[in-house]
Amino acid sequence: MKERNILVFGGTIEGRRVSEYLSGKKAAHTLCVATEYGEEVLDMGPYMTVRQGRMNQEEMCLFMEQGAFCAVVDATHPYAVEVSKNIRSACEKESLPYFRYLRPDADDRGKEQELSGQAMVFVDSSKEAADYLEQRSGQIFLTTGSKELHVFTEVISDKSRLFVRVLPSSEVMASCRALGLEGKQICGMQGPFSVDMNEAMMRQAKAAFLVTKDTGISGGFPEKIEAARRLGVTPVVIRRPEETGYDWEELKKQLEKILGENQDDEEKPWNGTEQVLDEETIPRAAQGLDAVTADGGVQRKITCIGIGMGNYGTLTYEAANAIRQADILFGAKRILESTLTMWDDLKMGCRKPAAVAEYSGEKIKAYVKLHPEYRNIVVLMSGDVGFYSGARGIKDAFAEDDVTFLCGISSVVYFASKIPTSWQDAKLVSAHGKHIAVLNLVKRYPKLIMLVSGSEDVERICSELSTAGLHQVKVTVGSNLSYPQESILSGTPDSFLTCGTRGLHIIMVENPEACHVITPGIPDEEFVRGKVPMTKEEIRILSIAKLRLKEDAVVYDVGAGTGSVSIEAARLCTMGTVYAIEKNPEGISLIRENGKKMGLSNLITVEGTAPEAMDGLPSPTHAFIGGSSGNMKQIIGSLLEKNPKIRIVINTIALESIAEVVRVLDELGIKDADIVQASLSKSKVLGRYHMMNGMNPVYIISFGSTL
Repeated sequence: MKERNILVFGGTIEGRRVSEYLSGKKAAHTLCVATEYGEEVLDMGPYMTVRQGRMNQEEMCLFMEQGAFCAVVDATHPYAVEVSKNIRSACEKESLPYFRYLRPDADDRGKEQELSGQAMVFVDSSKEAADYLEQRSGQIFLTTGSKELHVFTEVISDKSRLFVRVLPSSEVMASCRALGLEGKQICGMQGPFSVDMNEAMMRQAKAAFLVTKDTGISGGFPEKIEAARRLGVTPVVIRRPEETGYDWEELKKQLEKILGENQDDEEKPWNGTEQVLDEETIPRAAQGLDAVTADGGVQRKITCIGIGMGNYGTLTYEAANAIRQADILFGAKRILESTLTMWDDLKMGCRKPAAVAEYSGEKIKAYVKLHPEYRNIVVLMSGDVGFYSGARGIKDAFAEDDVTFLCGISSVVYFASKIPTSWQDAKLVSAHGKHIAVLNLVKRYPKLIMLVSGSEDVERICSELSTAGLHQVKVTVGSNLSYPQESILSGTPDSFLTCGTRGLHIIMVENPEACHVITPGIPDEEFVRGKVPMTKEEIRILSIAKLRLKEDAVVYDVGAGTGSVSIEAARLCTMGTVYAIEKNPEGISLIRENGKKMGLSNLITVEGTAPEAMDGLPSPTHAFIGGSSGNMKQIIGSLLEKNPKIRIVINTIALESIAEVVRVLDELGIKDADIVQASLSKSKVLGRYHMMNGMNPVYIISFGSTL
């Protein structure tokens, strides 16, 4: 109806949330987005009209007049001050009710403060942030978008310090290049970003500073700050402009007044947030509220369910029955939508429960504490609760409650049955939202099945395989499993360099030439050599054995030389990461060349002198010290500070060096060191004879955790 048409400004998460809510109310509305990309990410519906393009105040007035709107919701970005000012003025001129939707604040009081143990710097503008950073050294990870990027490129004299993350539109990418940034400095990605993803990108940028706006929870602010905390990166936070408006619950009440909503609850489809319980539903949900736990809390029943692929055809009968009895459902929005569709498709004959799009255990617990009327709580997880699921977080959050877990059909099981192939002989990993050493795994396992995110992950993985020359492997890609648009395709890595499918994906890589190596001992002649020292094969085998590596170890190789120990460790730790730290530029070049030759994607070179070169690296579980440049005490002290339970192995040759190590260990209070002197001889053919040539004796010192 024309007179109920509501105008919404904002290609933001908040704007999409308002649109989903109005669609759920079957209310006609127009959503205004500034860019073409803002329109591309929308889920179009029958009650939504999209207007794409920026407008000044006069254009807004004309648009409002022609649209015959009954109200305007301003859900633009909290930093779009000028846009909000224009919307408010246009509403005043056209006599339209104006509602500003406020994004939840983060704590930003004080110029500098401690937040969760993390030192943070607060500024009032991009210019102030740029001025602050110009006076300091170190790489900068910039996440404030492209609109004010010019401020940083104008103020920061050394543009090579900048690494920017922006939306992946051609217009934005072109504007970044126009400001003098090179391709390696630009990352075009659409969020949300997990903590691990933020951490990986900051590590790649070698960032000393993170520049961000206080975009709140929906803008991924906590995830960025946590990633910075892990890496010791200093966040520079641009304060949010002060404004007044409505939070989500207050805004819904205002919109209900505008819409004159009087529909029966039975007719209301789920709209992405909690459904309002009517007088009939509340007593049903609150039956037995007088029962309390021993500590006075309300008894709850928590059921965590694996729903399979999302299509109700892969939902077990036990799970469907538990969902029927639920008072409230929690889960990702996609999962809730497909699950609640069952009531219509299967004519289940019972009321739909309330639904909240949330899957964090702590947040769910906080919510149900505020709503004791919900007694039978169901948390929905995709696939199976025991396979890369958030079920552990639910168990930890509700440790004192009655929690039941119902299994589901995992995507791997479904995928394997469709090809068909066995999966018990496959290596199963998740690359969903995180980086894994694909080349290592493909070379090690004949059959590798990976959970990934979108098509960009498929393209990246296949590009790695193609670049490494692994053209003999077979790649099978599945997308939208169990849905009508399901697709399962096979080919070479080159077949998927451009992947046209959308949604979540799963990949299987089969390599008939895979070799499952479980011991160190790469022959010396396999390494590219230079004038840089290299730990010999037999000493390398002993030293690696003393390290007692784990598959997911984080290893520092200090004084890595040609990288022989780094490469042995990286080959064995297929789920871990090895940091080869070397001050000699020739050594760094040799490490990279050898890593490329061996096909390793979990070997990272770090040029510099330890311990300074170790600053900003993640906490190690193991360390090998082949050279210290006279900084043995500082290096060991820094390693122990990063991880008191670290396992350390040191190689020395000179008597003076072993004396220094013993003295340092004594000063540091390390009493459990094991010292071995290895004196080896190796045969050399002279004519018809084999002569044994003695090698220099090497001292192998090892200490630290063996668990």
